[in-house]
Amino acid sequence: MQPPQTLVHSTLDTLPINIAVLDDEGTILFTNRAWQEFASADEGELQGVNYFGTTDVDADEYAGQAVEGIESVIDGEQDLFTLEYPCHSPDEKQWFLMRVAPLPPEDDGSAVVAHIDITQRKLAELAAERRSEQLKAERSNLQHLVDRVEGLITAVMDDVMSADSRADIQQTVVDRLATVDSYRFAWVGEFDLRDETLRPAALSADRQTDLAISLSAEDPVALAARTEEIQFTDDIGPAHAELADADVASLAAVPLVAGESLYGVLTVYADSADVFDPRERAVLGAVGQAVATAIDATETSRLLTADNVTELELQIRDDDIFFVSLSRELGCRLEYGGSVAGGEETVMFFLVESDDPSTVCAVAGDHPQVSAATHVSTAESTALFEFTVADPPVVSLLADRGAETRDIVVTPEHARFTVTLPSTTETRSIVEQVRDHYPTTDLLSVRERDEPPVSRQAFLGDLEDRLTNRQLTALRKGYLGGFFDWPRDVSGEELAESMGICPSTFHQHLRAGERKLLEAIFETW
Repeated sequence: MQPPQTLVHSTLDTLPINIAVLDDEGTILFTNRAWQEFASADEGELQGVNYFGTTDVDADEYAGQAVEGIESVIDGEQDLFTLEYPCHSPDEKQWFLMRVAPLPPEDDGSAVVAHIDITQRKLAELAAERRSEQLKAERSNLQHLVDRVEGLITAVMDDVMSADSRADIQQTVVDRLATVDSYRFAWVGEFDLRDETLRPAALSADRQTDLAISLSAEDPVALAARTEEIQFTDDIGPAHAELADADVASLAAVPLVAGESLYGVLTVYADSADVFDPRERAVLGAVGQAVATAIDATETSRLLTADNVTELELQIRDDDIFFVSLSRELGCRLEYGGSVAGGEETVMFFLVESDDPSTVCAVAGDHPQVSAATHVSTAESTALFEFTVADPPVVSLLADRGAETRDIVVTPEHARFTVTLPSTTETRSIVEQVRDHYPTTDLLSVRERDEPPVSRQAFLGDLEDRLTNRQLTALRKGYLGGFFDWPRDVSGEELAESMGICPSTFHQHLRAGERKLLEAIFETW
């Protein structure tokens, strides 16, 4: 596992946001990969450079405002400074949102500066403005339509950009659309990954519905999600007619897409079949783009302040996973006890409900994923084993995407994984990536829960940074094998032999690991 600071830097390097950390004099302490690529700078080249010294405050009004805003945050005069500004090049037009927030006193640095690309939102606004101008030119015969379009675009833009959360944005938009002439009803559908359906997350009327549209269906809402293109129909199915009442004649399904993220589908119902003409489709496209961009910006901004996690429960039945295959062949239960990485291989610990250790080792040793299988100890009917693998199945795949495997319980039927990830990580992409490698993956549950003041992952990261691999292995083997029980289930000599070292060396590693563990506990609490 990477040290916490390295993990933080690696995580920030994956974000499509330019991020820099400044000290109280404006000197750059860290920049992520997006910032370096934007500045055409090598890694570390910008560290030590004074951010204010690189900014020409006389170049334009935005540069001066930016410097004043950053200084006000560093000086404690503001808790948050934001600024939208253009940053055009000869080849393309771009707009950014600068967001500056202070860092806690105990962290290195004084402020974090983030530049978020809002070009798509601005382009949507400009497109809407251009569309409005085109409609004004046709005022003689389209006055009513122009007034409605202008009002709709302006109202939606104002509403979504002032909303505080994704839920507020969605509810505000559907409520606004329901007041438009000829529109009867609107809702936003979000993905339910457990059964691959779209379900209403916001509705423009006080009603309940159990509508669930399969992503594989030929329904216009499902088609909009799959193709990421607006869909229109005047063939209203029974499910839609029941949801929107009987007086609807057509619907438009607008995918909410920002960058590579699909945030759901906005569905609007109209009272006649000719409402969604080409002009109306352009308007709804601009509305959908504005809503998606606002959601994207809201979700992205939570990355710097997230204090809770998402917990997933996954179920996998693939036979090519060695511990699933082992459970099925032996007809026994396994429980994951953690991993210790060392060089090019990793040792995975499992508690196995078996009274025949030699058979477990023989069966595991025959699996292509396992290079070594060792029986460590036995307590009653449960034995501790260590399996050496080059690439821990599922666990390493999840870790590469910032997710932590908390628990694995394996039975002959399946393996159940309890996984946590930052609440701002897109759950759908994580599940899809696991399914790409293990097709039998099912998502059983998704839960949001508060992270403790010092997260388990951060504590373990700090502890593993302190411990050597030998010390961590000695502690894990001692704990799982029953060395700390009374009476002991396994002796120090047996554990030393399983590690290929003499007893005195084993006890030296164990005592050093215990001391560092206690230091970590008492320094944290």
